[in-house]
Amino acid sequence: MKKRTTVRVITFLSAGLIAAGVFAVRNTRRANALDLYARASTERAFDELVTSVDELSNALEKSRYLSDPALASAMCTQIFGRAMTAQMAMSALPYASQELEQTAGFVAKVGDYAGALARTVSRSGGYSDEELKNLGSLAETAGIMKLNLQDMQSRIAAGELSIGGVYEQMEHAEGGEDQPPLAGQSFQTMEQEFPELPSLVYDGPFSESMSGKKQLYLQGMEPVDQDEALQAAAKFLDADPEQLRSVGDCAGDVPCWICEGYLNGAQYSVYVTKQGGQIWSVIGARAIGEQTYTVRQALSRAERMVDRWGIEDLEEGYHTVSGGVLLVSFYHSQDGVRCYPDLIKVGVALDNGALISYDAQGYISSHTDRDIPEAAVTREQAQMKVSGGLRVEDYELAVIPSAGGEERLCHEFVCRTGEGEHYILYVNALTGDEEQILILLEDETGTLAI
Repeated sequence: MKKRTTVRVITFLSAGLIAAGVFAVRNTRRANALDLYARASTERAFDELVTSVDELSNALEKSRYLSDPALASAMCTQIFGRAMTAQMAMSALPYASQELEQTAGFVAKVGDYAGALARTVSRSGGYSDEELKNLGSLAETAGIMKLNLQDMQSRIAAGELSIGGVYEQMEHAEGGEDQPPLAGQSFQTMEQEFPELPSLVYDGPFSESMSGKKQLYLQGMEPVDQDEALQAAAKFLDADPEQLRSVGDCAGDVPCWICEGYLNGAQYSVYVTKQGGQIWSVIGARAIGEQTYTVRQALSRAERMVDRWGIEDLEEGYHTVSGGVLLVSFYHSQDGVRCYPDLIKVGVALDNGALISYDAQGYISSHTDRDIPEAAVTREQAQMKVSGGLRVEDYELAVIPSAGGEERLCHEFVCRTGEGEHYILYVNALTGDEEQILILLEDETGTLAI
């Protein structure tokens, strides 16, 4: 080879290596930036959780010493709000369901119990002895949780505990050394030591009378073993079974097999029901990058996923966008009637359109071939219940859940106020009673019904 040719080859190779190095550095910097962003988001969510649980604990303590029914009702409303804030903070933490199961269940139970008391304590003239005893037990548990979370917060600040970026979670999963323990591991310890909760009997979905409810969709299905659950999880994620591993099971009202795997840059946890082998929930933990999908494109992706999973007669409901993820609800439709208890929630990442979360608890708990009765109250009769300050814009027949878990066939009226705000009013189609009213909060992130 001539000297000039050799020099050119060396020059081209050097340039190529430099370009590859620059590309690698850029990718590393971008990945590190995403990891830092994810860590900061997790830290904010954790700090908000600590604050809201602190306020929840304080409110529960105060509620035990109120004798005025109006003040007691107001305090229960405050407890409900603090519990909702804590639930939202927990939903933003990148930990698997088993790491937060007891904690999330406690917060949900407290919020729902307080909401039920807020409706009844003013009418009953104050707390009963049983309700005071329950509030005391809940306050004690919330106090323990507050101290545990504050201890975790102090250890994170001291560098003794890591909130856990994506790379740290990967290194821990791969057995990396010289890493501080992850906060998720401390959550698991807290879960194992969680105190036993009192039995709460009241008209609410988290009451003890509702526990043990039969999962209607699973009735008559055969049990599956770990290998069958792994196959079901792989099929759901459109992955090779070799990419997943079975990591155990969880008990409760719906016993599940748990499968995990690292796919397309995300750590997935899949819960598969032991009866029937149905996908109960999916959580994908990773840093979400810059948005490249529009909301409409992400909604189309979610619709195609539902079609691929073979779940029939689902209609798109409301959606919201948070943290770079589109969360959309799908409800079942039977004979033109919306069946809201049969709910499936799908989360799609807006950076690459991939599945990031899936929740079929409502669908599996409630879905069945319903015997829907004929409406005894006409639409026109029901619409007379709509306030004169509301203008009806849309109408459907719908099945909705009551606070006690029963179902009600209702006329659904979507209305608008003179100021442009949207409300949904539900009127019982058999009795003509008003069952529920919701406010629709609408902005650039989507629509939320409260």
